Amino acid sequence: MLPRPAAPFLFATLVPLLAGCGRSGSGGSAECGLAAVAGPGTLLNQFTIPRQTLGTAPTKLPPRLVARLAAGPSYPAIVGRTDSTWIIGVEGALPKGANVGFGVLVLDPADRAKGVMLFQGLPIEGAPQIGTVSVGDTTVPLIGVQADPARYENPRCPFFPDSVLQ
Repeated sequence: MLPRPAAPFLFATLVPLLAGCGRSGSGGSAECGLAAVAGPGTLLNQFTIPRQTLGTAPTKLPPRLVARLAAGPSYPAIVGRTDSTWIIGVEGALPKGANVGFGVLVLDPADRAKGVMLFQGLPIEGAPQIGTVSVGDTTVPLIGVQADPARYENPRCPFFPDSVLQ
């Protein structure tokens, strides 16, 4: 039997792992649960690699993207533009208690938008704001990174599955 203090930690660790298993667009395995938990942190690490942080807003994005709550579910999102920044509107209700602090627009090396990852907390220090993300009645900063998906994502468990937009 586990000591009492470890049980809440174990529960808090297993719930996100198991939530990743069987989720729409995932491989439905423990491997995808692990990728769902570890991948967002790996994505944030891409900001430490020179020339991967977006300094300005990209000139072109598709009208719809997938937005994903870090270690959580994916949602469809609508893309809009002001004069110089992007506005991403997330559709759907986030889980109770989810507090989004910023979004990360993810581009691949060919300048194709992969999606937007939503994180709690403050944006990466020094990363220029390229827009905003609207989640319910909250608006948070949007920053961006351009990286090879192989650096942060398991190809069998995509962060931003196309099936979310259909």
